[in-house]
Amino acid sequence: MTRLCFLAAAVWAFSAKSPAAAELTAIVGATVLHPERSGPNIADPQMTILLSGERISKVGPSKSIAVPPGAKVLDATGKWVIPGLIDSHVHFFQSGNPYTRPDAIDARALVLYAQETARNKARLPATFKVWLSCGVTGVADVGGPFWNFEVRDAANKSPAAPRVAVAGPLISMVDRPQLDLGDPPIIKITSPEAARELSQKELARKPDFLKVWYIHGPSDDLAKQEAIVKATGDAGHASGVRLFVHATELEVAKSALRAGADVLVHSVTDKAVDQEFLELAKRNRALYIPTLFVTDGYALVIYNSWEPTSAEKRLADPEILAHMHDLEKAPKDKLPPNVRTNIRRRLSLRPGVLDVAMENLRKVWDAGIPVAMGTDAGNVGTLHGPSIYREMRMMIQSGLTLREVLLSATVNGAKVLGREKDLGSIEPGKLADLVILDANPLDEIDNLSRIHRVVKGGTIFDPVELTRSLRQ
Repeated sequence: MTRLCFLAAAVWAFSAKSPAAAELTAIVGATVLHPERSGPNIADPQMTILLSGERISKVGPSKSIAVPPGAKVLDATGKWVIPGLIDSHVHFFQSGNPYTRPDAIDARALVLYAQETARNKARLPATFKVWLSCGVTGVADVGGPFWNFEVRDAANKSPAAPRVAVAGPLISMVDRPQLDLGDPPIIKITSPEAARELSQKELARKPDFLKVWYIHGPSDDLAKQEAIVKATGDAGHASGVRLFVHATELEVAKSALRAGADVLVHSVTDKAVDQEFLELAKRNRALYIPTLFVTDGYALVIYNSWEPTSAEKRLADPEILAHMHDLEKAPKDKLPPNVRTNIRRRLSLRPGVLDVAMENLRKVWDAGIPVAMGTDAGNVGTLHGPSIYREMRMMIQSGLTLREVLLSATVNGAKVLGREKDLGSIEPGKLADLVILDANPLDEIDNLSRIHRVVKGGTIFDPVELTRSLRQ
């Protein structure tokens, strides 16, 4: 039996209801939350949601909607239903453990990078389940090796996987040879011509977007770099593909927007955003993904201060949790002496950087620029799946309301995926991607992890069974 067939058989074992077995499903008695609304009308109590196959057919008060004969009924009395969550910034070629980025933490003396990469590929079905168990029904992988496109194919074929949008290798201003095993996730480009060539190679694989890693050093020529970004964006836009850019300094982010960036995948962290930045972002109708927690993840792991949250204990991949303290156990002669020095330098800069990022998040939101929740999951210390709860808590600490954070992880996440017509809200005609919660997420952000059931494309999953299957 192939891996895919085995996975499909396992899904049937722990999937509560499937539209393949029952064309009609009724979720009855729930309070339905609509993050796209503002004011007191965000919640509709005592509602029924009818599903026909993979789509929502009707939403309305339970007292006025009759359950069709033969429909399978899920009693959601006392539950809350939200749209499926979307993480707008992940990397499947990374796992979150200490071995996954040897260019940042070189632990190859303990685990070879080829071994880590092979593990990540083999563990994809489990990683997909982790995302679903956290209520995440869609993710945007914003750059990786060319085998990223195989990740998307595997997700499309698997019932127990989120919807996955992908970019190919990062078109970069710098090289990362430590990550090059013959199919590098990051490729250094030095001219617009080379950017166009790599873009065309990626476009042949039909990416959901192109990604530029816009790293600008003190001696770099910003105009020359901007020409590389523009060449990439022009190539993508000519094929109807959007441009995502990593640009964390204000001047670099403005350069990226001038070059045509559609999505900024990180916060501006060096300075307060100014009016020029806001106007450029509005002109481009750009989306902004803050990724507030990710740098802390590296620092916490290297200093042996990373501890799993209650949600991570329940929902994270146990294979990853088992290795989060490996660096502390390692003999000192097994790690390069500069590892802790580099992380200490990053950590010393972090408080000011984080303050600026959090202040900028509120300014960007207030300016009307769509903000999408994204974790940068896969980086060291930022685990696939439950890291969304760390990220959303930091967004609240930045001044966003619970409703605004939910909006960023649903409606705006759908915009990042380019699927706003199908995803992001609970209404007839849209895909049936839903999360049924045991507690009201508008009371406390941690209630988002109190998941009763997850619905993806009309198939209903029990998160307890999903996580149990990871250990089998």
